[in-house]
Amino acid sequence: MKLHFQHLRETDNIGDRSCSPFDYFDWGDATVSDVRNDDTPDYDVGIYGGGKIFGGLSKYAGVRRDKGSVNIAWGVGTVQSFPLSWRYMKSRRSMDLIGSRDFGDKRYTYAPCPSCMAHQFDAPDAPEHDVVFYAHGGKTAKMGLDIPDHIPVLTNECKDLDTALRFISSGATVISNSYHGVYWGLLMGRKTLCLPFSNKFGGYRQSPHYATPENWQSEIKNAIARPEMRDIVRDATHAFKAKVDARIAEHV
Repeated sequence: MKLHFQHLRETDNIGDRSCSPFDYFDWGDATVSDVRNDDTPDYDVGIYGGGKIFGGLSKYAGVRRDKGSVNIAWGVGTVQSFPLSWRYMKSRRSMDLIGSRDFGDKRYTYAPCPSCMAHQFDAPDAPEHDVVFYAHGGKTAKMGLDIPDHIPVLTNECKDLDTALRFISSGATVISNSYHGVYWGLLMGRKTLCLPFSNKFGGYRQSPHYATPENWQSEIKNAIARPEMRDIVRDATHAFKAKVDARIAEHV
């Protein structure tokens, strides 16, 4: 049986590069590729995600619906921008099992981003700075964010996951306008302040404190820590993996 994983693997955004369950469990001889590639190998079970790719599963070149195959979405963002989306509807119909990273979307099983399984969350280093800013490289300037020089900054276009997580763990308080920056700050047990630019920031299992581009500096003192969140989302990840394993076993 051939198991193949796909997500946005060839991208500068480290959150998208690091959100596939392929990287956090032993899948034997399974393979992985970018979902936008058109040279996807034949597979019996295809697993897509995580990340904000659900609306594209009806159009990405790598998505196949071979007769007898099983397609699974894992840790994808399912909350759409508008009440009705034909793209999301077509994507929904193309999947046999859907795990949503958006807690509260009752249409699907909750399946948080599997990057929560990364070993760096087991014992984060002690903070070195009072505040750090983990920035979305493509949105920070557009949001008009003026970050003071004394606050260390790293963007989500950094070289690897370890670099991102070491930076986030270095702050006692993490400020971010990146989905994964907020998520990882919460998993580290850090006080976290979210500067959202879309509705995708509303589905965390436990919420950060939210602020706007205009008031975020005065809201730093209200940032919230969720030290129990790591174990909660890891339990949910194991529960969804059990569902995936069962579907794979049925297909063998």
